[in-house]
Amino acid sequence: MVPDTVTVSPDVGSPVRGRLLEAMATCVMERGYRDTTVADVVRVARTSRRSFYQEFDDKQACFVELLRSTNDAMIAAISENVDPDADWTVQIRQAVEAYVEVTEQNPEIAWSWIRELPALGESARRIQVDAMESLIAVLVPLTDTPRMRESGIAPMTHETAVMIWGGIRELAASAVEQKRSLYTIVEPMVGACIALVGANIGR
Repeated sequence: MVPDTVTVSPDVGSPVRGRLLEAMATCVMERGYRDTTVADVVRVARTSRRSFYQEFDDKQACFVELLRSTNDAMIAAISENVDPDADWTVQIRQAVEAYVEVTEQNPEIAWSWIRELPALGESARRIQVDAMESLIAVLVPLTDTPRMRESGIAPMTHETAVMIWGGIRELAASAVEQKRSLYTIVEPMVGACIALVGANIGR
């Protein structure tokens, strides 16, 4: 069942652009990116093809902007929901749960990001790299706080952050493919993150 709303960043420009992004999200959740057409998007958005092409060059440009927007919303949720004064293991759980809570609202978009975006070629590669680096820019500082240092945690390396993010994405995609709730990945992911971050204690 497709939810009534989608989670996208509020900073998307004009109201028409926002409606088109929401329509693209609805279409992706209903039928996937590959089977979505510009005609589908403008029908759901209740606007015209002319309005679409005033905002986006083509279907892929709209899709990429949707993914960038949802990624921004996810990063904001993690930043807002992690308490830097909490125990380090609690902070890890808060970060994982924030990711899952946002992603569970639109799991098909998360799946499309992970499975369909890579097939779009070099033009899509930039958004993948930017998205990963944006998330890492949030994750690494979470382990470089006075509370973390008091617990003996060394700042997370870029490589560890890449492994954590890659693991979370793969677990999320697998859950969607198996039609499981994304909440089923919370405990395995919290355990894995605690093990990876905790391995730096005392270093």
